[in-house]
Amino acid sequence: MTGGGRLACAGLRASMHGRTIFDGIALDLGTGVHALRGENGIGKSTLLRLLAGARPLEAGRVVIDGRDLARSPEAARRRLGYVPDESPVYPFMTGEDLLRFVAAAKRVGIGAGIRAMLGGFGLDRHLRTRFDAMSLGTRRKMLLCAAWIGDPPVLVLDEPSNGLDPEARDRLAHLLCCAGEEKTILFSSHDAAFVAACGAAAIEMQDLLR
Repeated sequence: MTGGGRLACAGLRASMHGRTIFDGIALDLGTGVHALRGENGIGKSTLLRLLAGARPLEAGRVVIDGRDLARSPEAARRRLGYVPDESPVYPFMTGEDLLRFVAAAKRVGIGAGIRAMLGGFGLDRHLRTRFDAMSLGTRRKMLLCAAWIGDPPVLVLDEPSNGLDPEARDRLAHLLCCAGEEKTILFSSHDAAFVAACGAAAIEMQDLLR
């Protein structure tokens, strides 16, 4: 695996119930916005979970901003912001609870930039709302803000525009486009218009399986 990318992997394998989903996937991504495209069930979410450390590695290696995910998991995760397709947050956790939890895990504070992002998404009034009382779009926006905590150099986002209203979707596209000037961003999406609005380079999952 080359060392030039800020998000890189080699030899990744994933299986489920004895069936191989993919084997030998390699990526080496530098600064910029990258969109993972492909049909449902092809393995996009599984790949993103492996890259984010949300699923144990069966084989291969993942490097996040120069830190090996298996050898230095804590250091690697502090350099990563991850948004899963489904919210893993406990139902009784509030928005503020989530932000404080992520900040503590990364050993950072919740800075003015995150507060501004919360305000831009209209989340200030939801900070004390439990996740089980939030709409899909509100949960998604809260998870996106949490992913930005600590200003990580790498962002891995699974269908980040799902459930967002048009205004929030446009705001997210602008954020990703701007962040891609300094960060390495990989997100999955079926929305060609959103991918274009982010200025993202498309990566076809089918090509990675060859």
